[in-house]
Amino acid sequence: HQYLIAPGLPSDARKSLELWRIWADRFNRAGEDARQAGIWLAFHNEPDHMKPIQGQVPYDMFIERLDPKYVRLQLDVGNMTMGGGDPMKYLNRYRDRYWSFHLKDVVPDKSADTELGKGIVDLKQLLANIPELARKSCFVEQEGPKDELASARENAAYLKALEF
Repeated sequence: HQYLIAPGLPSDARKSLELWRIWADRFNRAGEDARQAGIWLAFHNEPDHMKPIQGQVPYDMFIERLDPKYVRLQLDVGNMTMGGGDPMKYLNRYRDRYWSFHLKDVVPDKSADTELGKGIVDLKQLLANIPELARKSCFVEQEGPKDELASARENAAYLKALEF
């Protein structure tokens, strides 16, 4: 077991920047304890993490407050896109902090995800720019497909054919 990935924060914690700061400090303390046990604590982004509070994107402030010695990040590419963020921008800015990825494509109006290669996310460019990709976990995530098995086959075929 290498990672304990938190899928977000409690909904009430997302209401103020001060609560985001408190949670970042909690993550740092928990991450330090986790490292002593040989495990990494990581944080997974959701679409609403990109919604500004008092003119500031809380996810940005949260990442800046996290100590990379103790806490890593999981980039959910689709959630970032649906929330209005640019996954490439974040990958470039925090490239050494992302150690896990949820690969997800998004329909043009950013209202839902879709099978890989059918949406607006440039997965080829993203994957080509992840440093040490072979050492990092990438998970295909598609929420609510009409036919789970058909979507899984389509997503696998897309990745198998993808060259970068």
